[in-house]
Amino acid sequence: MKKSKKIPELLVPANNLNTLKYAVNYGADAVYVGGKEYNLRSIRGNFSLSELEEGADYAHKHGVKIYFTLNSIIYENEISVLKKYLNKLKKIFLDGIIVADLGAMELLKEILPEIKIHISTQTNINNHLGVDFFKRLGANRVNLAREVNFSDLKKIIEKKKIEIEIFIHGALCISYSGRCMLSKYMTGRDANRGKCTHSCRWKYYLMEQERPNLFFPVEQDRNGTYIYNSRDLCLLPKLNLLSNMGIDAFKIEGRMKTENYVSLTTWVYRRALDHIRDDKFTEKEKKYLAGEMDKCSHRNFTMGFMFLKKKSELEDNDNVGYIKKYRFVGTYKNYSEKYDGPAINVKNQFKKGEIIDILQPHKNPRKAVIKRIISDNNYSKVDCANPNDVVILGNIGKVDQFSIFRIKNNNF
Repeated sequence: MKKSKKIPELLVPANNLNTLKYAVNYGADAVYVGGKEYNLRSIRGNFSLSELEEGADYAHKHGVKIYFTLNSIIYENEISVLKKYLNKLKKIFLDGIIVADLGAMELLKEILPEIKIHISTQTNINNHLGVDFFKRLGANRVNLAREVNFSDLKKIIEKKKIEIEIFIHGALCISYSGRCMLSKYMTGRDANRGKCTHSCRWKYYLMEQERPNLFFPVEQDRNGTYIYNSRDLCLLPKLNLLSNMGIDAFKIEGRMKTENYVSLTTWVYRRALDHIRDDKFTEKEKKYLAGEMDKCSHRNFTMGFMFLKKKSELEDNDNVGYIKKYRFVGTYKNYSEKYDGPAINVKNQFKKGEIIDILQPHKNPRKAVIKRIISDNNYSKVDCANPNDVVILGNIGKVDQFSIFRIKNNNF
């Protein structure tokens, strides 16, 4: 019997307990989460200590690891409060903690000496000497800077003495691995403290000093001028090459994203890695998975600095905004025996007669025509479902508890 290959850990984001459950059920090997403080996605969501404990228990019951993100810069006046926070983490079984601040790392070693320490991409590690430096400090894993190219990556992997993790999917920054000050200077909200306003995605004009109300576009494309806006990273086409190098973990960016994004990206990369393990990752399969990935809202994709052929690829976009070929219309609530269909929590409007696309864990997506929409409130028939409604899709049949419901937009 042919022995299957060892493949990298698939590490998936979650910004709340509900999304964590989707990540686990769609095939994550590990999930990374943040608390209410000290992480770089602190604007919304995140876990209270009780939610973190519940999430860790849920993940571990399903054989999935959980890493806690503690990667913001720590100021001197916060050290005593951080010590108390770390002491509260003692009662929760975490598989690792992600840090960027050296002071925070020192406190971790003092208060949680048994915990595995993962070094955040915020530290901008671009060579094997940086990896070795953090190993000597006690780190167990390093997430390399997104700016590392493929040639350098191979050399780092050859010399590695601890685990290496890389990003394979998600948003890119216009700074070295996220160390950006643009948001702080423009709005007072510091990206290095978890409050990024994503100023790099905004639309900009040129204004002449003597004509304060006259704006001139700095032409880039038909949609406007987004001079900082980068494409989204997607290394799916090269995943088999990267999987065979000895990388320990593949990380998906997106702790601000919905369960739709987390479910779909996890589903795609889980399937890809399983096929790579079984030597079945064919060009046909790559094309199929790329088509499925395209159903999630995203900017134009790039393979980033890893396989960059021309620098202009990162900023020259035909479509600088989000591409939304499908809209996320709902999540599963329960199953109605009476109407033989799922009740769903509606996220975006949809109507009777549209074709719904249903994503389920570890299964191929299925499509169905919406013939009956029944209000879960009074069981009346309706022609249209709106956000925050709960409706039953009659005669759809049974679907998985963690199903995601999507509909193709008319303009695609």
